[in-house]
Order: sequence, then structure tokens, then C-alpha cells
Amino acid sequence: MKLNKLLTLTAGAVLSASVAGTSLAVQFVGTPSSPLSPIFGTLIDFDDQATGTVVGANDYAAQGLASITETTGSGAAFARYAGTQSFPNYIGTGAGYEIGGSANLGWDGKFLFEFAGLASMVGIGVADSRGDAEIINAYDSSFALLESWTVPTGTNVYTGIDRGGVYDIKYFEVVCDFCALDDLQFKATAVPEPGTLALLGLGLLGFVSMRRFTA
Repeated sequence: MKLNKLLTLTAGAVLSASVAGTSLAVQFVGTPSSPLSPIFGTLIDFDDQATGTVVGANDYAAQGLASITETTGSGAAFARYAGTQSFPNYIGTGAGYEIGGSANLGWDGKFLFEFAGLASMVGIGVADSRGDAEIINAYDSSFALLESWTVPTGTNVYTGIDRGGVYDIKYFEVVCDFCALDDLQFKATAVPEPGTLALLGLGLLGFVSMRRFTA
């Protein structure tokens, strides 16, 4: 009896430790294009439209990026600009958008990426990082903070978050004091099409009916 209780307690402790340490999250640092490193998942390089084009919230919905927004309210300033990483474009708010910080050179903002599915790994290129340190944040579906990391200093830096195979990132945010962004990459789960979900539901219903009939 005591042995069984001990085994149960031990198993419970191991389970608790596993749950508490589910994610072996790390911040990774690579190289911006070119050559882009690491390479993984879906790549959005913002070069699909002309330089100067405003970034629309749903521009990349077809690629699994449900929305992309600048949340401080820069409006039309949030656009594609002539880039210094992978040409021709990177995205940002431009020299005329200043919300405070030590740089006072514009290009400020908070950029929020929402994934259609859940991601386990996200990377972004941060160009011309000056002024205050840039921050990358990962949030879950409830917008609870999962990770927060400081972007290493440098003219062009590629960095991101790897959750160690755990798919729980719904939102990825970059907080900028004078920076532009390029080459978003994310490794995410697929979102089933509505028709697929309907067929799955019918299949399960048929399975249940068959079980009842055979019983």
C-alpha cells in the first residue's frame, strides 16, 4: 500500500514537473537574408507588393498569417519601405512616426502578428536597430504572455523564439524604437478548412451510429 502510494506520488511529481516545464523555449539568433538562417516553416518576405504599399491586416491570410497590425495607430505610415535586408522591401512606420524613446528618429511601433493556427517557432529580421532595445513577445490564444526577449543589438539582426516543439504561440509581437522588420518565418499547425471539419463530424456521427447498431 505504501509502495503504491509512493509510486503514485512520484508519478504525480514527475507529471507536474513535465507540465511545468512543457516548453524548452529558447531565443535563437541567426543571420538576415542573404543568406537567411535559420530557414524553417512559412516565409513571408513582404516583397509581393510594390515599395510604398500600405500593409493590410489580411494581406497574408492565405499563407497562414491571420492578421498583421501596428497597434499604436500609425495608420497609413505602416507600409513597405525600401529595405536593407532582403530587397526590395521591409515593413515599418517610416521616419515620420515617433512615439517616444531614446532614438527620436521615427520608425517606432508595436507590430502584432496573429497566426491562423498555433506556432512553435517564429523568427523575424530586425533592421537598423538603434535607440531603445527592441523586444519580441509571444502570446497564447488567450493573449497570456509566453515569452519575452530582448533583440540583440546590431544593424541587421535575425532572431526569434523556439518553443521546443510546443505549438502554443497565437500572437507574436515586436516592440520597436527605430526599426523595420523583414522575413517573418513561422512554423505553425494547419487550420482545417470548414468543409473538412464538416466531413469529420459526419464521419464521427456515422461511426457512433455503426457502434450502436452493432451493439
